[in-house]
Amino acid sequence: MRTNKNMKEIIVKIPKRMLNENEHTVVHQELERGDFVYISTRRYVTDYGSETIREEMMKGYVEMSQINLKIATECLQVEFEAQHTVERLVSGG
Repeated sequence: MRTNKNMKEIIVKIPKRMLNENEHTVVHQELERGDFVYISTRRYVTDYGSETIREEMMKGYVEMSQINLKIATECLQVEFEAQHTVERLVSGG
């Protein structure tokens, strides 16, 4: 094993599905093994990261929907009063 003072050994755990997908990429593109971590990380961020963000956003919108509905319902009377006032002022009455 080569030792280089400028390098540090790390252990990376990768899900089997991702391992299989990226192994195929590395072998067919004849890349070095060191590129495997880069490819795995990049693919995770672009593919799996955006999916996670989308799911979190959907969950947030669902959680906020009841709060937003309550606020809208409480403010409905005020909106009607404001509309009536504007119409009255514009029509001169």
